[in-house]
Amino acid sequence: MIRSRLAASVVAVAIASGTALAIAPAAQAAEPPALQVSACAADLTAALDSNAAAIDADIAGNTADARAHNIRTLVILARARHDCVCQPAQVHADIIAARTDSVRAAVSNSIGDSAAALISEDAVAAELTDALEIVSYAEV
Repeated sequence: MIRSRLAASVVAVAIASGTALAIAPAAQAAEPPALQVSACAADLTAALDSNAAAIDADIAGNTADARAHNIRTLVILARARHDCVCQPAQVHADIIAARTDSVRAAVSNSIGDSAAALISEDAVAAELTDALEIVSYAEV
């Protein structure tokens, strides 16, 4: 008697588990797919955000904070150069130009010249925006 109840319980659990497993893929299939962002696009976006923070710091006259953001931008761009290896040549050229201008901005901030740093940071923003547009177009 106990064995038959135990067997019935095991069968009920197995049926319930099977039903749950059969329903789960259907529920997942009903969800819209998440938009995948490439590592290259994520790096370029992060560099653009870091550069924007440097611009904000320079506008506020905080060259030390701006320099820290310039250096962070350089680190992100080093990672972007690796992650964007399969992108068109113009993306590579924009990354190299952005790195050069970011170094200029960091040096300008090191000597306390916010005006010169802002010019370089504006150039970085333009170059990163151009690269990000190309990457977004290439991923479609």
